[in-house]
Amino acid sequence: HSPSHTSLSSFSRSLFFTQALKVLRTAEFAPFVVFIAAPTITPGLNEDESLQRLQKESDILQRTYAHYFDLTIINNEIDETIRHLEEAVELVCTAPQWVPVSWVY
Repeated sequence: HSPSHTSLSSFSRSLFFTQALKVLRTAEFAPFVVFIAAPTITPGLNEDESLQRLQKESDILQRTYAHYFDLTIINNEIDETIRHLEEAVELVCTAPQWVPVSWVY
């Protein structure tokens, strides 16, 4: 991918994400938004360009949309990530959750 293609691709995903949140973040859907963040990269150990790009995009999404996230899971180990996600789903299904006051009235 060229740098301009990567930027356009990131922008497109970001725009889609923003539009999707506007539609879904309502009382009708009452979403529980989980952000699966890119794995932590150790400087000097991870020279893989695609991992670095993924980390950079993940950081941008997190900085921009963190206020929409109910939970963030860092995907360092896939089995751990799945376990955390399953626990979150269980908690959402069994425990009361905070929702914006506009969803109640």
